[in-house]
Amino acid sequence: MNVLILNPFDTGSHRHWAQGIIDHLGSIWPGKIDLWTLPGRNWKWRMFGACATFAQRATQASVVPDLILTTDMMNVASFKGMLPESWKSVKVIQYFHENQLTYPWSDNDKEKAEGHDRSYAFINIQSAMAADELWFNSTFHQTVFFESAQAFLNQLPDTTQSFSIPRLRKKSKVVTLGIASQPNPDHREPPKTPIILWNHRWEYDKGPDQFLCILECLKEAQMPFELILCGEQFRNHPSALESIHNRFNGQILHSGFAESKSNYYKLVQQSDFIIHAPRQEYFGLSVAEAMSMGVVPLLSKGQAYESWVPEQFLFDAINEVPERLMDMLPDFSILRQQAHEVASHYFWPTVVASIAENLVQSSIDKECK
Repeated sequence: MNVLILNPFDTGSHRHWAQGIIDHLGSIWPGKIDLWTLPGRNWKWRMFGACATFAQRATQASVVPDLILTTDMMNVASFKGMLPESWKSVKVIQYFHENQLTYPWSDNDKEKAEGHDRSYAFINIQSAMAADELWFNSTFHQTVFFESAQAFLNQLPDTTQSFSIPRLRKKSKVVTLGIASQPNPDHREPPKTPIILWNHRWEYDKGPDQFLCILECLKEAQMPFELILCGEQFRNHPSALESIHNRFNGQILHSGFAESKSNYYKLVQQSDFIIHAPRQEYFGLSVAEAMSMGVVPLLSKGQAYESWVPEQFLFDAINEVPERLMDMLPDFSILRQQAHEVASHYFWPTVVASIAENLVQSSIDKECK
């Protein structure tokens, strides 16, 4: 059985997912796995235009795949309509890394101010209708997508009954992201000056302003700390990043994107805690990677973390963080082991076994129909 992966937005977690499947599934998969990509930029245009680019490429392909696995950046409805006749019966599975129904758009985005953000949300719903299966990266994401899709449809004037949310739910399942396997973390005494890690994109949705508030709470509580800031930065970075540099410059051990995996792993392994309160998180790849290396998490409730991270690592409000951090220090080495144990469920060998099982089942379902 030949599988074709289409990744219209080849960067970040989207690239991590697609390349991870290529790297790890191939050793256990009895067929060919191909990957077609488009550059990870201009995401709005990708949601409109990637379908035509990939459909055109299909007309030139010498082999028709048995299954297509693509992402939420693909307009599946348009893609299917543009495919050559020989591809019409190929089953399409759509993997949702995020969705535009619940993604927190910045108030500075002109398209949101003009109401165009609803167009991207509707593409997600249309694509979900057209896809043969829907895979979500967490139970949290699966739940909020369908709740928000129903709320979105309820605002439309009429004839929305054909957009059946129960039918979409029925063809959906949770298939998590994978991360690199890591050894058990070594024993480490409670740090006198904890090193706090930020390894997320420096963008609005990841909550850099919330992170700044957390650091200010720690300072107000007179709790010493140091920082490793290795998240990816962009041309238009949030003002919170400059504020962190201005207010905590003497406590920053590293700032800047780690260009190589080896450097990234060294920085993560040097860290003690990862504290995160994002505006959106549908799984939490960077948190899972940090936990796999023994970095102890302290994460806000109300996001995907609640669906896979134990209660002991969650907080309700930012002002709780200093006290929670202090309470964790006596059991620090034990918590490092527990963080690793939680993350080990998402090591690639485990995840690709699940992906393979689901792909085989998808093929069987297709043959039965």
